[in-house]
Amino acid sequence: MEEILYLLNPWWLNKKFSSGIPRPKYNQILNSSLRHKRAVLIVGSRRTGKTTLLHQLIKKLLQEKTNPKQILYLLLDHPKLSSYKLLEIVQKFRQIHELKRSQKLYLFFDEVQYSPNWEQQTKALFDTEKVKIYLSGSASSQLLLKSPYLTGRLAKFTIFPANFQEFLTFKKIALSPSEHYLYPKIFDKYLQTGGYPEYLLQPDPTYFPDLINNILYKDIVALYGIRNPDLIRDLLLLLADRSGHQTSYNKLANILGLNNDTVKEYIYYLKNSLLLTELPRHSTSRSKRIYSAKKFYLNDNGLLFSLTGKINLGSAAEQTLLHHLNDKFDQVNFHYENQREIDFIVNNQIAIESKYQFNSSFTKNLKFYVSTAKDLGIKTLYVANRDQKK
Repeated sequence: MEEILYLLNPWWLNKKFSSGIPRPKYNQILNSSLRHKRAVLIVGSRRTGKTTLLHQLIKKLLQEKTNPKQILYLLLDHPKLSSYKLLEIVQKFRQIHELKRSQKLYLFFDEVQYSPNWEQQTKALFDTEKVKIYLSGSASSQLLLKSPYLTGRLAKFTIFPANFQEFLTFKKIALSPSEHYLYPKIFDKYLQTGGYPEYLLQPDPTYFPDLINNILYKDIVALYGIRNPDLIRDLLLLLADRSGHQTSYNKLANILGLNNDTVKEYIYYLKNSLLLTELPRHSTSRSKRIYSAKKFYLNDNGLLFSLTGKINLGSAAEQTLLHHLNDKFDQVNFHYENQREIDFIVNNQIAIESKYQFNSSFTKNLKFYVSTAKDLGIKTLYVANRDQKK
């Protein structure tokens, strides 16, 4: 065990290590978490940068003169660690560096869902040791948090693919105020590539097919014991083709030859793995919100285009806008009534229609959007489009 621990913790020997490109939005959350006692869990789909964020926090601790031998990082899906419990590894860590109980330890458990009984083990460390604990897990591991072990002891946040501002950072794009006219074309590139950090730094045509297979078969099929994996893949393909369009569980069930409950269950798995976002209907009727058709969006444009096999910038822009709104507001729905639809209703107060490009039919129908918003008692209507001049 000692050999792999030294390999995973190069700072013990004062060696340099890669910490990637900072993402201030998440770095700020992690940095501020050093001030409270609770354990911190970073949840996200595969390859969104969880490990990089942990290494960036370790780098910050080292810059603040924390003793490097009091920092332990574990990659818990490593085969050489699979047979050990967290308590055993931490005990070995103490022995290697002759650490006393009075010395505070900083523990980083990456891909923690692969460690047996990690919740009980984390609780035991939290309750009995002088430690600050950081955990990361694939999105599917959220289910494991339903047990009571870490109640009141855990702060959790979710990491997503890069937004447009982060895309500019990853691509090293900095425009002066006199060059803002270049943003629409740069934004088009973002719409086409999505925000997975690895892909932004090193584009590869096999990246998204490989990522999708890993999430489907390792994070969903294996975890939930799905007997026919092709069905959940077919469902994901159907939802990608219908991105931003209303569809019902019943319609999907009929196409796949499944019952409604199975489709709902599979969609829950896809949402829980952060491949998919479900957008409910805006309505004052609880039954309509629950039982009416929903809209579904992929959580990244790179994923969307890999699954559909084509680039649709209008769909990508609408999907990107939804993720921006979900990041900024508590409640986002869509409106559909009497053949009239508005893409997004935010906090029951703002209506937003996504139009990547204006056309004559939209201009002609603008009065219907205005009257629909008025009927809903909404006083503000935005149209989000590509053309800065309009």
